[in-house]
Amino acid sequence: DQSRSATHLSYHSLAPTHHPYIMSHYQEQLRKMTIDRAGTIASFVEDGEMYVDAKEWVNPSPPDEDHFARQFIFGDFHADTHHFIEQAKTRGPKEILCAASASALVSPLVSIIDKCLVQDITGTAQFMRAVSGATKEMFLTPGRFFGGMSFRLTFAVYFGTYAVANLSELALDVKKVTDDETRKTSKVAASGVANIGLLAWRDSTFARVYSKTVPHATPTRTLGFFATRDMLTMYATFYMAPVAAEYLEKEHGWGTNAAELSTALAIPAAMQIITAPLHIHAMDFYAKPVVDSTSERWAVIKKEFKTVSFARSFRILPAFGIGSFSNNKFRELFIKQENEELLLSRRITRAYTQSFGA
Repeated sequence: DQSRSATHLSYHSLAPTHHPYIMSHYQEQLRKMTIDRAGTIASFVEDGEMYVDAKEWVNPSPPDEDHFARQFIFGDFHADTHHFIEQAKTRGPKEILCAASASALVSPLVSIIDKCLVQDITGTAQFMRAVSGATKEMFLTPGRFFGGMSFRLTFAVYFGTYAVANLSELALDVKKVTDDETRKTSKVAASGVANIGLLAWRDSTFARVYSKTVPHATPTRTLGFFATRDMLTMYATFYMAPVAAEYLEKEHGWGTNAAELSTALAIPAAMQIITAPLHIHAMDFYAKPVVDSTSERWAVIKKEFKTVSFARSFRILPAFGIGSFSNNKFRELFIKQENEELLLSRRITRAYTQSFGA
C-alpha cells in the first residue's frame, strides 16, 4: 500500500493498476476530477501508472468555493449550481420544507425590524425602543412573539418567496432548461411576483394594525409605492449585482467568489437608500392621506430617512444572505444529488465511522 497527501484530502490503500478497462474508461474522466470534490473513487497518474482507490476518501472536503459562495446568493439562477437527481414527486415536498425552515430562521429578526419601522414612521413608538421591546418579548414570552401577527405574516412572506424560487428551479430542472438567460427570466418572474405581492400584502396589514390611525382600506398609492420599492430591490438583486460583480472581476481583478458574494449583499442593501423614501411615504400616506402641504411629506421623509435606510439595508443580510444560504444548505443536505457525500445522512454515517470505526 502507498499513501499520498493532497490539499484537504488524504488517500489510503492505493495500489497501481494496469487494467486496460480502467485505464481507457477512467483515465480521461478522472484526470478532470478536482481534489476538492468528495467521491468514492480517487486516482492520480504517476510515471505512466494510474493509482486507484476504490474506498471513500478519508476526509472529504467541503464543496468547492464557487458552490459555497453561490449558496449565499438569492439571485443565483445558474443550471450548474446544484446537481439534484431526485425525482420531482419527492423533491417537491423537500423543496417546500427547506423553504419553510429557512423562513423560520430569518423571520424573527426581519419581523422585528419591519414592525418597528412602521411604528416609528407612523408615530406609534420610537424605533430603538420598539426594537428593544420586541426583542424582550421574543426571549421572555416566545409563545406570544412567535404566535403574533408580525412573525406569522413575515414567515408567510419568506416561506412563499423561497418556496416559489425553489419550485421554479425544480420546474426548470424537470424541463432540462440549461440556458442561463431563460432560467434567469423564469426565476425573476416567479420570485418577483411572489415577493412583491406578499410584501405588499403584509406591509399594508402592518400599516392598518401598527399605526395610530383608524384602520381603513389601503390606498392605491401606498400599494404602488410598496410594489415599486420591492421591484427595485429585486432588480438590484438579479440584474445590478451580477453586472457589478462582472465589472469588479474584469476591471479590478477581483476573484469571482469575492465579487459575486459582496455585490449580492451590497447592491441590494445600497438600493435601500433609494427605496427608503418610497417606504416612508407609503406608510405616511396610509397614516395621513390628507396633509396641508407637500412640505409636510418631505419633512417626514427627512426625519425618518436615516433610520429607515439603515434598518432596511441591515435587514438585507438576513433576508437575502442568511435566508438564501440556509435555504440552499437545507436543499444540499436533504435532496438527493450526484455527489451523495454532501447529504446529511452520508455525513452522519461518515462521522460515526471515523469516530467509532466500521
